[in-house]
Amino acid sequence: MTFLQQAAQRIYEYHGASMRDVWVILPTRRAVSVFLGELAQCSDRPFLAPRALAVDDFIAQAADRQQIDSVSLLFDLFDVFREIDPTVEFEQFVGWAPVLLTDFDRIDQYLIPATQLFDNMTAVKRLEAWNLELPKGAATITETEGTKRYFELFDNLAKAYNELRKRLDSQGLAYRGMAYRRLAENVGTLIRDNTAYERLWFVGFNALSAAEERIIEVLSKAGKAALIWDADNYYVDDRLQEAGTFLRKYRNNSLLFSRENHDDLNQPSQLLTTPKTMRVVGVPNASMQTKVAGKLYQDWQRDDAVPGAAAQKTAIILADETLLVPTLYALDESVTNLNVTMGLSLRSSLLFTLIDTLFEMQRTVHEFRARDGRHLKIPKFHHRHVVKVLNHPFVKQYERIHQCMWPGGIGHRGEELPPEPLFQWMAKDIVQNQRVYLTRDDMLELSNNEPLIDLLFNRWKDDRPGRVILVFYDLIDKLREVYRTSQDAIEIEYLYLFHTLLRQLETTLRRQAELRKADRQASPVTVKSFRTFLYELIRQTSIPFTSEGNSTLQVMGMLETRGLDFDRVIILSVNEGILPKARKMNSLIPFDIAQEIGLPTYREQESVMAYHFYRLLQRAREIVLIHTTSTDAYGSSKGEPSRYIRQIKHELIPANKLITLTEPTVRFGRESDAKLAEKQVMSVPKTAEITDRIRSMLTHKGLYPSQLNQFVSCSMRFYFSRIVNISEEDDIEERMGAADFGNWLHKVLERLDLDYRLKGQPVSEPIIRSLLEEEFANSMKGRVVESGMNLLLYDMARQLMLDFQRQQNSLPDLTVIGTEQTLRTKLRVSMGEGREPLEVTIAGKIDRIERFGDRIRIVDYKTGKVDLNSKIGPEQLREKLLSDGGQEKMRQLWLYRYLALKTIQEKGGLPRSETNGDIYPAVGMPVEAGFYSFRDVNGGFKTNPVQFGDGQSVADYIAESEELLGELIRAMLDPDEPFKRTDQLATCEYCDFKGICGR
Repeated sequence: MTFLQQAAQRIYEYHGASMRDVWVILPTRRAVSVFLGELAQCSDRPFLAPRALAVDDFIAQAADRQQIDSVSLLFDLFDVFREIDPTVEFEQFVGWAPVLLTDFDRIDQYLIPATQLFDNMTAVKRLEAWNLELPKGAATITETEGTKRYFELFDNLAKAYNELRKRLDSQGLAYRGMAYRRLAENVGTLIRDNTAYERLWFVGFNALSAAEERIIEVLSKAGKAALIWDADNYYVDDRLQEAGTFLRKYRNNSLLFSRENHDDLNQPSQLLTTPKTMRVVGVPNASMQTKVAGKLYQDWQRDDAVPGAAAQKTAIILADETLLVPTLYALDESVTNLNVTMGLSLRSSLLFTLIDTLFEMQRTVHEFRARDGRHLKIPKFHHRHVVKVLNHPFVKQYERIHQCMWPGGIGHRGEELPPEPLFQWMAKDIVQNQRVYLTRDDMLELSNNEPLIDLLFNRWKDDRPGRVILVFYDLIDKLREVYRTSQDAIEIEYLYLFHTLLRQLETTLRRQAELRKADRQASPVTVKSFRTFLYELIRQTSIPFTSEGNSTLQVMGMLETRGLDFDRVIILSVNEGILPKARKMNSLIPFDIAQEIGLPTYREQESVMAYHFYRLLQRAREIVLIHTTSTDAYGSSKGEPSRYIRQIKHELIPANKLITLTEPTVRFGRESDAKLAEKQVMSVPKTAEITDRIRSMLTHKGLYPSQLNQFVSCSMRFYFSRIVNISEEDDIEERMGAADFGNWLHKVLERLDLDYRLKGQPVSEPIIRSLLEEEFANSMKGRVVESGMNLLLYDMARQLMLDFQRQQNSLPDLTVIGTEQTLRTKLRVSMGEGREPLEVTIAGKIDRIERFGDRIRIVDYKTGKVDLNSKIGPEQLREKLLSDGGQEKMRQLWLYRYLALKTIQEKGGLPRSETNGDIYPAVGMPVEAGFYSFRDVNGGFKTNPVQFGDGQSVADYIAESEELLGELIRAMLDPDEPFKRTDQLATCEYCDFKGICGR
């Protein structure tokens, strides 16, 4: 028999069918609903039910006070503080006012003399206490301006507390704790002497506040009240069990534990005498808990489907209430008969994520000075928030419904681009063009003045929160069609709730503005404080579920279980820090003072939660406790099982041999597949299609040094990059990366060579500075260099370029022949006996071709480190070039020199320009390839001459190179050699594909 069945029978036996002025007070509204259902089963004839109420509803009704809403309460408290201390700033006030109101609520519920409490925390009292503890001969503590202001705060708190109560009382209003205190202090006139209250039953309570104790004691003494306790001797009699802390305290109070309700503890212990099956399940993360719970309930449903099996009441308890939606999705589709006692929080909705993103975007607006030097500051939105808004599901749904399309156009290569969804195109354009900050005009230009973009990306002035409300009203109007089209009932309800909250806030703000206008005061509310109010209302608002109360499955939070019993219980998030919650008190009252005056601390909270936990286990037959084994993303769980699990293992089970405990392992998927994946070697066979792609690349696009280096260092990287063309998703880097830095300097060097050195014109410092600025604007676009790392990198680049050009100007024998030239040659590669030779294009893009004295130099610019090994002998050279992935720079210089010598052999010289075919004669001139390193500007030209033997001729060098290239090309096309991961893990450190390979 459940607890509420027992309570209903006792009350019915006491009163019979005459319950006109009988009141039954229970902990929750859910318990009220269940109790009335059980009471109805006590008779086969209709009778008038007693007045059953949840305790908060009863207190508000009996105290004859209307509860004030949280926003109005904050404004009233601020007005009180401004009267006491006109220097109080609203922005700071809203930061600590909610904490103070929580303290006021607790002070009243526990009937603490507030004036005395705050007086004892004033400067004089505290300084006297400190002085008493000083050692003999020590100087006295002098009061500074800081300590004076700190202790004056507590003087103001006492005044604010009393003034706030007076103000609310004069209007017939009260906050919750104030209503409790009013009823406790006037219980005689309001209830005891009121004939409308014949008898009151308090059912299923545990930790009573001082106000509740006073109310019950006065009524019990008058013979008008009785309590029905839900307890178990297991935790009441054992003084070490924190679950029985309060019940042991009340047991000595004859007004709370009368003769008739002492029987509540004299019944056999459910926890010690009844058989139970318990399972403790650990899973890696929070969301997986919901899947386990859904699977368990599905299995139980299958068991209950046996003919003749009795229906079992099941509860899924969420210690972490954010798991509600994942839990509902984890239930089988066949589960239609369930009751959700919790509400869906508005804070958990997609609508809130959009609102939060808009506020965050406005909060992080950057203001930049106009480029023409004026002091006008231009607000710009950060790209991450802009893209987040554009990718929001509701914005994309609006895009689809209104068919917002970018019309297409001509790409930078002259190709015709098809139309695509507008907002998706905008997000892609922002990333591709590296637009770090964007103005409202930028967004309107990109969207072709789309109305929704105009609404979303308007700058909010901080002193006009009313304007924000109007923006949200317009947003609701535009989203209403989105909701209506998607036919999402829950989101439509969220939209209605949000509209209601805005109306409430608008009314409150308007009322406050009128009052301040009459007093000629400016409104203290800013967009920041408006956000605080709105989020507080959103936190308190949820969509209540409408369902049948007698459903076999109940989904609820821990506090909603008070007074309720179930046959089967699944509790999620049974982790330390969640159940019970972490030891922290959000209060202005220090812990030691709270403990001394009788305010509850985390110790009392832990005792209360322990009681709720063990009370759930009392009458349950099957119990599953699920916990996570790893730290979650928010740090609320450290992966440590709750202490309650250890208590069950080491205390409860030894005391009750009828309890069976197992700790099953959760496994997803087939084990054989997991083992196979674990053993699988990362490789890709070369199919006929793949080898055809490689042939096409070699014959048409050509083989470049970068491709050859990729193949040698890791053939799998070559496959991902060159064969299947996998690339990283584009993203905006606000700080210049190494590649961006290098590309920028390359562009500047190309301009210097093309526009000046090739034409024999001098390169001066102003020219360098100007080109640096121009190319930065072209290649870095939206990046900001006014401050931070980009500013440091910009200054470093300028210094490097100036030093390099000074060094170049000091070399009179240096002549630039060409810049950014692509050298190409054809190589006929033998593919083996009986197979047609393959004509391959070998190519390389050269940064600069120069003549220094009587030599031709093939130059590559490097902004990174250059470490060349010039001690490799001819006998090791072939192996290094063919298989050593660490010799990328040497391999690059080898191919550059080969291409230059082959081009001179074929054309009689090297090209000055790719457009006019002008050739610089170089037959018979020595050719070397090397680097200019910007890590070592003064180090000059770094070369590593690759020689296959002493005194080798140009023809021999070309022949040896072509033989090696032939071997590499045949290896690329060898169908018996799959693409494989490299064994050199250092190669994987900066690889774009290490996530795919599992490195």
